[in-house]
Amino acid sequence: MSSFRRAFETPSTGDFESRYLSTLPGWISGNRMNKRQEAIGRTVAPYGTFEDFVPAFFGLLKAYHSVPMGKQSGLKGLSPNTTFQKHVAAGWSAITMSRDEVRAAVARRVERTVIQGAIKLRGRRWTCEELWQYAHEKVMVCEPVYHTPAELLLLDMKGKRLGIATPDVALHPLDHRGTQSTAARAKAHRDAIVDMARSVPKIDVAARLITLGRDQPVVIPNQPTGKMLLDPSERPARIVMPKKPSNSEERRREQDERIAVRWTW
Repeated sequence: MSSFRRAFETPSTGDFESRYLSTLPGWISGNRMNKRQEAIGRTVAPYGTFEDFVPAFFGLLKAYHSVPMGKQSGLKGLSPNTTFQKHVAAGWSAITMSRDEVRAAVARRVERTVIQGAIKLRGRRWTCEELWQYAHEKVMVCEPVYHTPAELLLLDMKGKRLGIATPDVALHPLDHRGTQSTAARAKAHRDAIVDMARSVPKIDVAARLITLGRDQPVVIPNQPTGKMLLDPSERPARIVMPKKPSNSEERRREQDERIAVRWTW
């Protein structure tokens, strides 16, 4: 399997370039110190755009895979496609991993606090649309161990995938994109709150309280141990009505109050 694997990892050294890539217009060979020239003192014209080159490259690669290798090669005179087909017929199948699984496999999980739809890691702010809508305080960040990340896999506190965060670019205060970004984040946060409110069932508090009271057991009091009687003839009630002061008494009281205030000063 080692020769089979090597055959598909990369084309044989120099063979793919010299026999296939060299047929493309604009090829200048792999020696950067001795570039191929179209004519003496004249550099080779480039091969169109990169978008033109990509399909041409993969077309040549497919041709390379379909041509039998030499008898002395690791594939013993068979083409890479033929060798691959033999292993597939024998039951070989690939074991795949998603990008998230790769990110998680080479990272350590660290806890971060979400502040205004972003987190902070390695001195930078990271954000994504999922963080704008995130209603909780903490997230788990898969921080790469062996390389400087360009993006971060985010998980919620239960380990469920949340999203992919990228660096939060600081914009100039006069840059209109900053206003647009702020408005988009605020809208996403409001929409998330609205969705959460819609998912919450409506509760009739009064009906719940009435049901609670109705389901309570009834307390049955004990029989009275005695009876109190009131005979009005034996103890007549006395009601003292307040006496309304006369006008002269009111004037006298007001004069006394004014005199008292004057002597106080």
